[in-house]
Amino acid sequence: MNIINVGYQSTNYYAMDIQGGKLLVDCGWPGTLPQFSAELKRKGIQIQDIKYFLVTHFHPDHAGMTQELKDLGIKHILLDVQNGFVAQMTEFFKGKNYPYVPISTNDSISLQVGESRKFLAGIGLQGEIIHTPGHSDDSVSLILDEGYVFTGDLHPVFMLSEDDVVSRASWDTIHKHKIKTIFPGHGK
Repeated sequence: MNIINVGYQSTNYYAMDIQGGKLLVDCGWPGTLPQFSAELKRKGIQIQDIKYFLVTHFHPDHAGMTQELKDLGIKHILLDVQNGFVAQMTEFFKGKNYPYVPISTNDSISLQVGESRKFLAGIGLQGEIIHTPGHSDDSVSLILDEGYVFTGDLHPVFMLSEDDVVSRASWDTIHKHKIKTIFPGHGK
């Protein structure tokens, strides 16, 4: 599996091979498309290579360019557990001086968490997308059967307080899989 970190501004975004192109996990701040494109180019990827993208949660550093990428023809995968959070992010940007483009979900690929394995197999990946609340209620993680997990901003277990039962339950669900490498939204 060829996984390339194409992140910038302290946030990790990952591109991986799928049938006919690449899948991107998370995208950057609104208005940073030129910086993102330059990082892709530096890593030997053209933006046209990206066919699909998944947002682990709807916070500005992970989903801010969603509509910008969709406008380029990249297909956005929207999980059922994330539906209500798109509007919350749009509301967050109201009155702020950011070049945010509101997200239209009518052309997103609407996917139920339970159907993710079938969808991923259709694009050449063996794995699933699971709901992993903790950092935010809309957080999801991509787990590949090869032992890779993309967790977005789900805090590592060693950083969790004892009473953070939601995040701990998400990690328990992740660890039901044979995980060998964690790809976080920030850090290494």
